[in-house]
Amino acid sequence: MSRHIARLQHEGQPAIVVAGYDHPLGRLFLYVVRGDSEMPSEEHPLIYDSLLELRLDWTDINTVTDKLAALGIEVPASMIEQVYLDQCFNAGNRLVEHHADRPPTVLYAG
Repeated sequence: MSRHIARLQHEGQPAIVVAGYDHPLGRLFLYVVRGDSEMPSEEHPLIYDSLLELRLDWTDINTVTDKLAALGIEVPASMIEQVYLDQCFNAGNRLVEHHADRPPTVLYAG
C-alpha cells in the first residue's frame, strides 16, 4: 500500500490528508484528519474517510480529486500525480510527504 501525506489548513485549522493506492485491493483511498496526527482519535477526528463511501469508484483518480474539491481541500499537485502513478505501476510500500513549497519527501520506498 502506498501512502501520500499532505499537512495543510482546512477551515482555518490544521489537517492531514492521506491518500494512496492499496495494490492488493486495486483501489485508491483517501482520508482527512483534523489536527496534526495521521491517525484519527477523539482528539483528532476524521473529516472524511473513503471507507464510508464504498459505492464511489475508488479505482478512478478523479474520485479522489472530486472528493477533495467537494471538501474544499487543495493538495500539492505532486500528491495526486504520485498516487496516480502508484496505481498505474501497481506500487506499494511507499510513504511520501508532499509540501506546498518544495518537492515531496520520500520517507520510505521498499
